[in-house]
Amino acid sequence: MKFGPGPRGYLGTIGQYALGSGASFGFFMMIGSCIRSDADRLSAQDRDALRKNMERWRAPASTPMAVYFARSAKA
Repeated sequence: MKFGPGPRGYLGTIGQYALGSGASFGFFMMIGSCIRSDADRLSAQDRDALRKNMERWRAPASTPMAVYFARSAKA
């Protein structure tokens, strides 16, 4: 805004900038959503195989803090 707000005024200039930025953001979010939703097209067999492999690498659940503190209090 080196030369002032221009013919639209301050609010019009800022509004135009905000709408342009919002439109660009929405456009790229639309593209990203389309790309991401494309992964939902797995067959049932592929989905089951993926789930089984994920189960194999899942870390065991850690001990809850309440149990840990109850054990240390008894000791």
